[in-house]
Amino acid sequence: MCHVRRLIPRVLACFVMLFVWCGTVQAQLVELAPGHETADMVPDLSYWASLDPEVSAAISAFRDGHFRRGLQTISYSARHSPETWAAVEIINQTAEDGRPDDRFVVTLDAPLVSGVRIFLVRTGGLTENLTDYSIFEPFDPVDHVVNRLRTPEFALSPGEQVTLLTHVQTGPFPDFGMEIHSPDYLAQASFGWGVALTAFYAFALSCLVFFFGFQAAMRSAVGVWNAVLFLVFLGVLSFVDGLLFRAVYPQHPEYASGIGFGLLFALSGAGFLVAGAGVARIAPRLGRAVSGLALLSLAGFGFAILAPGPIAAVLSYALIGAMLIANVVSARAFAQDDVAPPVGAIWVAGLAVLGAVVVIALVVSGLGGRWLDAPTAMRAVFAALLLATMTFLTANVIALRRRHLSAVEARVEALQAEADRNRELLAAERNYARARELAALRQRQLATASHDLRQPLMSLRMTFDGLATGMQPEVKSRLNDAFDYLGALASGYAEDGADEGWDGDETAGDGGDTTEIETYALSVPLGTVLQMFQGEAQAKGLDLRVVSSARDTTAPPLVLMRIVTNLVSNAIKYTDKGGVLVGVRHGSRPRIWVVDTGPGMRAQDIAHFSNAYVKGDSSTGQGLGLSVCFDLARDHGMLLEVTSVPGLGTCFSLSL
Repeated sequence: MCHVRRLIPRVLACFVMLFVWCGTVQAQLVELAPGHETADMVPDLSYWASLDPEVSAAISAFRDGHFRRGLQTISYSARHSPETWAAVEIINQTAEDGRPDDRFVVTLDAPLVSGVRIFLVRTGGLTENLTDYSIFEPFDPVDHVVNRLRTPEFALSPGEQVTLLTHVQTGPFPDFGMEIHSPDYLAQASFGWGVALTAFYAFALSCLVFFFGFQAAMRSAVGVWNAVLFLVFLGVLSFVDGLLFRAVYPQHPEYASGIGFGLLFALSGAGFLVAGAGVARIAPRLGRAVSGLALLSLAGFGFAILAPGPIAAVLSYALIGAMLIANVVSARAFAQDDVAPPVGAIWVAGLAVLGAVVVIALVVSGLGGRWLDAPTAMRAVFAALLLATMTFLTANVIALRRRHLSAVEARVEALQAEADRNRELLAAERNYARARELAALRQRQLATASHDLRQPLMSLRMTFDGLATGMQPEVKSRLNDAFDYLGALASGYAEDGADEGWDGDETAGDGGDTTEIETYALSVPLGTVLQMFQGEAQAKGLDLRVVSSARDTTAPPLVLMRIVTNLVSNAIKYTDKGGVLVGVRHGSRPRIWVVDTGPGMRAQDIAHFSNAYVKGDSSTGQGLGLSVCFDLARDHGMLLEVTSVPGLGTCFSLSL
């Protein structure tokens, strides 16, 4: 047991020594083999997080094994940029065959780096200061190649091994790239880098010009403001790539921090305003709240002015991410408020936005590695969001214009239909005028014929009076009534024909108030109806029952007969089995009922068939039956009602 207790501390000590050895491993060796004119030194770098700016201290720390793998930074305060020392050993493996020394150049891909010092430590301790760059110094083209920093050329003898020490103040982007090239290779590579960068900005500017012009031509304010927003985004990219420093303020490096953070926070603030305007179309309060987030961008810019550094950079990234989410919500709200663009456009825009969010997450988390540095990620985000916005808004504008065009076409069709109706009304008016003329002509002809008949009727009446001496009084009275009716009818037609103001009304010529009100029993017209339709009902196998009534009425007999015969005729016509019942229900006003066991009608069918010239599918008539019944009842103070149940039958009730 004692041996075990003594063994445990020894094992733990071994693990501690192993851990320390792994953490203090020396820098790896970069081998410059013949024929290989470039090498990436980042995988072989080791780091020492120290605020000591002296190169001698860094050399001592490197030799004492204080440099460790994995990027480590340190800063004086939140207002200062993080800094670190990086070291790597380089050996020129060219054979010593008397050839001259090989020339090399080191490039540093560190966007917005605050300061860089690169030292070359040769065997024997000779130290050369290759680069001493500071963002606070005016722009010097000698220190740059495209959007990277570079050292002057330096010589390495065949077989020579040197140590490269680099002191970096990283700025908002902690990661950096470091490569060594031959001068010839650097010339070729820089040409490719320049072409790629130029192509990106040319493509971005051409897309923005097209996008802005198209949205302005379509009079889309949202699209125009989005184009302006992406122009600000492109300004951010040009700042990161150092283009603004070169072209706008090369002799005033003190402007860099304010301009950079100003562009970043202006980007998020403008994005919040655009998103708020879109959301406000369907939710005004929420839209104002989203627009109010722009105040966070303003506050963030104030913080960046007071304390520029990593915290301000992370804050700007967070606001940009929130702005992206707000614009996704705004895009959905904009589609619901106006016209939803095609589903394909929505999917393309959604995938592009998702890709932008993934890129941001990879950069912030550090999972992107060397293949996705900050400038590349920002260009990818820019391209993805520009693609999403152009696709979505352009498709939305096109869909809106199509809807507008459809509305215009519908309006044109409506105007065309109205013109057709006007032509039809004009034709109907002309036909009506012709019909009035023909009716007036026929009325005059009828009046002439009635006038011509009056004299023969008078002669016939006189002859009848002479021959009726021996007739029974009842027969003589009925014949006198007939002669009186014929005389009154002829006189009425003659008077109507002489009336110059006749307007073609159907009621003209009915005797008006010259006809004496007559009282008669309802059994008379009901019996006549039974005689008229009994044979037709029996032929269809129907039971026609007419219940006689002794109730008297003063309703116009001809009008009453026309209504009842129309109702009974329709009932027999449309009833296939069962029967038809006609009777009188007594009350304050007598009511004649016509009930059948036919197919019945729906409420809309009753309203439909009550119009003139509307008939059923199986009807061979003119569609005037029900319309005439309702019109006659209304014109003579009667009330015609109908109740029908589809599949059971129909019941008509005529209140006299």
